[in-house]
Amino acid sequence: MEAKTSGMQKTVDKSIENYSRTAHDAVDRAAEAASSVASRLGERVDALSEKGSEIMELPQDWMDGARDYVREHPFQAVGIALAAGYLLSMMMRRSPDRE
Repeated sequence: MEAKTSGMQKTVDKSIENYSRTAHDAVDRAAEAASSVASRLGERVDALSEKGSEIMELPQDWMDGARDYVREHPFQAVGIALAAGYLLSMMMRRSPDRE
């Protein structure tokens, strides 16, 4: 009877070892996949952060460009401002909300 129990124990031990190895492999694959996803996510976050910084600098760049344009072309800048003011006043006058 002891030989039969010993044989069953070996079978159970092998089964446990196989299940353990399979589970360990699955955990390793999941850890590798999670690491890969985390790495790609980190790269995306860095790229988005860089883009955010660029976007935050845009208004200042536009203001600097406008100042430079006004300094280089003062009469054209005044003409553009007058035309824009005129168009805005015309749009405000014809607005259907204002009856």
